[in-house]
Amino acid sequence: MEAFQLSAASAGLLMSLFAITGLILALPSGFIFQRWGHRLTGLIAIGSLILGASLGAISRSMETMLTSRFIEGAGMSFMSVVAPAIIAMWFKAEQRGRAMGIWAIWVPLGSTMMFMIAPLMASWWQWPGVWWFGSLYTLCVGLLYYIFIPAVPAQGLPESHMASSPKLTGRDLKGVLANRNLWLISFLFGCFNFVFIAFVTWAPTFLHEVRGTSLAYASLLVSATTILALVSCPLAGWISDKLGSRRGICLIPMVLMAFLFPLSSSVPVEMFLLLAIALGFIGGFVPPGVFSAAVEVVGDERLSGMAMAVILIGQNAGMLLGPLLFGWMVGSLGGWQVAFGVLAPISALGALAAWLSKMR
Repeated sequence: MEAFQLSAASAGLLMSLFAITGLILALPSGFIFQRWGHRLTGLIAIGSLILGASLGAISRSMETMLTSRFIEGAGMSFMSVVAPAIIAMWFKAEQRGRAMGIWAIWVPLGSTMMFMIAPLMASWWQWPGVWWFGSLYTLCVGLLYYIFIPAVPAQGLPESHMASSPKLTGRDLKGVLANRNLWLISFLFGCFNFVFIAFVTWAPTFLHEVRGTSLAYASLLVSATTILALVSCPLAGWISDKLGSRRGICLIPMVLMAFLFPLSSSVPVEMFLLLAIALGFIGGFVPPGVFSAAVEVVGDERLSGMAMAVILIGQNAGMLLGPLLFGWMVGSLGGWQVAFGVLAPISALGALAAWLSKMR
């Protein structure tokens, strides 16, 4: 903001554009995955992240920075499709929940790490140092991806099954897009991202402006939501494999969050940490269930990339709309109590979608 003389609203566009890019490229990334395969699509994702981060590091204008964010958003969109699709091909159904649970910590783990080390890098090398770190880190991970992810699954789907399966057709892809259960799961994930991202975005501001805490302490309290997800995501995957069901670990957390979010505006500061811990732990159960269910309801692991593209639509729509509409409600519909209260019916809608979907 200081480097480019940006207002808070203009700076927020740097995050909004990221979600918009994912929304625009969700289905195209699915088609590219189905046509070119996981290995090449993954390398495209990694290359986009390296290019976008490098361009951001040398940006000297808002226009260039926005361009870099669009390229980075494209890379994240591709990776969001590729990673769970690879897991779907490598792991059988009875192991898939645990694998998805481990992978689902990618966002909270990366966010937690960068919240700790980005300020140090910025103090040493100014803000471009954070972008250069992102570029170099992605380059190193890209080399590992190239070395360890072969073109053909080493396990999971039996090789005979892969060989005997008929070639996918345009009708198969259209079947994915017409899958009612898949769109219900995508809507569920959109509701989850709406409420969760809105909360972690605005709760620090609420604590600072209304409860009088420092911004640093407010951010520390809210960060508990992402830290607890590091524990609950793998646990959720393990539980779903044991139960042989994905619906419960999606449905029950959404119901519980519908009761917890409205408490945000009324609990004292001393209790807010417990609320953040509860929301983070409970919320961490939803992503592994969504990712596992999405690749299973289409009925063919080879269509998992297209299935994840549909899920990505719900994810990015929720990430985009949640913070925007929450901020509008704070300013226009009666303040913080109303805004936190509206998160309850959105959570309930997500629970209803989980109930109506047939996660098999």
